[in-house]
Amino acid sequence: MSDELDDDEAHAPDRLGPRQVFALVGREVVALEGDPATGLESAEFRNLADGTSRRLALHHLFLFIGADPNTDWLKDCVDTDDKGFIVTGGGARSLETSLPGVFAIGDVRAGSTKRVAAAVGEGAAVVAQIHALLAERSTTETV
Repeated sequence: MSDELDDDEAHAPDRLGPRQVFALVGREVVALEGDPATGLESAEFRNLADGTSRRLALHHLFLFIGADPNTDWLKDCVDTDDKGFIVTGGGARSLETSLPGVFAIGDVRAGSTKRVAAAVGEGAAVVAQIHALLAERSTTETV
């Protein structure tokens, strides 16, 4: 493992103390160490630019994997904004896409707040919207 710090890690101590938060950009987690009784003790990070690794002693880890939507596979199916987020709410149902009967929720949706709690709420709301759609289709088909 590399003992040299790059600019992102220049202020990171070998052991992070209580209440310290540090962001490592351009890294991937390659190992976690600890045990069920005492919890997380350390993590090893690999620098994606040069392949070097560094182990940091820590007790908590928050991962942010990015904010770019992975929607290229949908570009010919539903409307997306200029950043690739799926556009919803053009019709009667706020979470429905431009393709009737197809819904989008969570971070992939244009205009979402990009928070877990919001995505959970959207998940609950979309169930009601799907039920309404199915009820509408059932009524239309029987008439």
